[in-house]
Amino acid sequence: MLTVAEIKHFIDEDASSEKKKMAKLGMKYYEGEHKIMGSRLFYVDADGKVQEDLLRSNIKISHPFFTELVDQQVQYMLSGDGDFIKSDMPELQEKLNVYFDDSFWAEVYEMLTGCIAKGFDYMYAYQTADDRIGFQWADSMGVVEVRAKDTDDKTEYMIFWYIDRVEKGKKTIKRIRVWDKKQVYYYVQVNDGAIVEDADAEL
Repeated sequence: MLTVAEIKHFIDEDASSEKKKMAKLGMKYYEGEHKIMGSRLFYVDADGKVQEDLLRSNIKISHPFFTELVDQQVQYMLSGDGDFIKSDMPELQEKLNVYFDDSFWAEVYEMLTGCIAKGFDYMYAYQTADDRIGFQWADSMGVVEVRAKDTDDKTEYMIFWYIDRVEKGKKTIKRIRVWDKKQVYYYVQVNDGAIVEDADAEL
């Protein structure tokens, strides 16, 4: 089992990786936060000094071209009659329709959008409260793959973290889940404080 120090180390190391930096850039472009938004106008005044022009119109037009391309590709991939998971047996098709319903396709839509905009994304299966298999998209920015060679116990782990909420605009509550081959461990972190076991986690 990973210690909280190891969990923090793997999360911090992953956040500074080149792969995640490029993924963040792709997501910024998808959300319309282009480099042009940070452009500034300067001029040289009569004394030869460089001044920033704060009065001239500097309309920053950032066309959401990348957003349109990503959305078009996702819609194209999911277009058709909607029956991607099919069976010739009506009884089996009825069961498949229960598992692969609208909520499943909503998760697939989010995953595909992330895959195309960021280059990679994740989806995982879990057991629901009513003893079914459910599927959920996991934002790749919060997924850390820990290889067996990186741990002392030679076990592979997946770390998934997400911001649960921000209390009163200041306190950020981060939920962390750590998967090994047998079970899931639940942790919580407030702001940049210590990572502790999450007593409120619903199994």
